[in-house]
Amino acid sequence: MRSKERVSNSGSWTSMLSDRGPVMLVVLAHPDDEFCLFPWIQSHARDAGPVHLAYLTDGGWGGQSIQRRQRESLGVLRRLGVADGHVHFLGADLHAPDGGLHLHMAAVAGGLFQLVDTLQPGQVMLPAWEGGHQDHDAAHLLGCLAVQRSGARGWEYCLYHGHGLIGPLFNLLAFIKRDAVVEEIDTGLLERIRYVGFCLQYRSQWKSFMGLLPLYVLRLLRSNAFKRRSIDYALTSERPHAGPLLYERRGGPSWDDFAAATREFRSAEPEAREDHRR
Repeated sequence: MRSKERVSNSGSWTSMLSDRGPVMLVVLAHPDDEFCLFPWIQSHARDAGPVHLAYLTDGGWGGQSIQRRQRESLGVLRRLGVADGHVHFLGADLHAPDGGLHLHMAAVAGGLFQLVDTLQPGQVMLPAWEGGHQDHDAAHLLGCLAVQRSGARGWEYCLYHGHGLIGPLFNLLAFIKRDAVVEEIDTGLLERIRYVGFCLQYRSQWKSFMGLLPLYVLRLLRSNAFKRRSIDYALTSERPHAGPLLYERRGGPSWDDFAAATREFRSAEPEAREDHRR
């Protein structure tokens, strides 16, 4: 497993390099979202230093068992080399519901910032600003502020989005194109088969993975399926892409409602951002 960097007009690079230490903090919205960055977690834990993961919602969508989802993620993460004590279920502790992170931003920001101050990470990975799920975009906002607060290097990873498609159709492990620093990590065939097997461990989410796995397997035919990209917080002043967002098409909040609820955490409000970094 090896990584390589590809640069495309690095002028959009906005996060900062840090020498604070080897800790990598991964910001996620839900238990099981780690399926989109398995090799990044495994590689860092094995070769570079501790990996900590912070889940920002409780994962209890539709009455699902929060504890079961946590156990499923813990089981997979152990196999990636992550200690149980490095997994932080902030959303459950702070009662931030799955699907409603954008309505609980201040409380979760406080918990995340306390964790950042304790860990002093050198890298922070966060979901891309892509309009796929409202919780992913809310986690992106909080992750960007965590990068600013810590001085860490910030990377975004892609989950799924509906840019260029209609109805419930979506892209998986595919960034919406923009100029950025992109890093790829090469994985061997046996590793990729193993990652598909890990997805089958999220048994409580079998309905979701029935839709995700076919495209996931298709993406993993390529050794460089997993990528991460430099963040650009300025993009959060506007919707992730033109046209209806996937979460709008699937019955989630409208962009206008999401934008209003997260106004103080997006790029368009610098004075409010300064308040929330304290």
